[in-house]
Amino acid sequence: MKNLFKFSTLLLLVFVAFACDQKTDKEIETINAELMKGHDEVMPKTMMIADLKKNLLAAAEGKSEEVKNKALEISTNLQKAEDDMYMWMENYGKAMNEVEDKTEKLKLYKELNTEVNSLKELTVKSMDDAKKFIESNK
Repeated sequence: MKNLFKFSTLLLLVFVAFACDQKTDKEIETINAELMKGHDEVMPKTMMIADLKKNLLAAAEGKSEEVKNKALEISTNLQKAEDDMYMWMENYGKAMNEVEDKTEKLKLYKELNTEVNSLKELTVKSMDDAKKFIESNK
């Protein structure tokens, strides 16, 4: 009877562990889809930053120091958005390929999801500021 109780308890623990593992897998899969969506929204914008910076700085040429300083500030924000995106991609690659522990991977994915949403906001705002600057300084 004791052996049957031990076996039942062990079987229950295995079942609970398996169920939790499946839940974690599903959550990782869901957040990974969100990460890819975020990447696919931000990366095309990031790839336009170099040209936008060039146009921004060209629009500031021959202008007052105040205008040049504003262009430099916007350019710095654009550079930060670009650098942050490439750092995010590096961190995502590490989380995806190097982290074996599912609980740790889930934690990192959640952090990366928050980061990619912030990146999207920074990128869009910086690009909008640059476009407005260029338009107003033609």
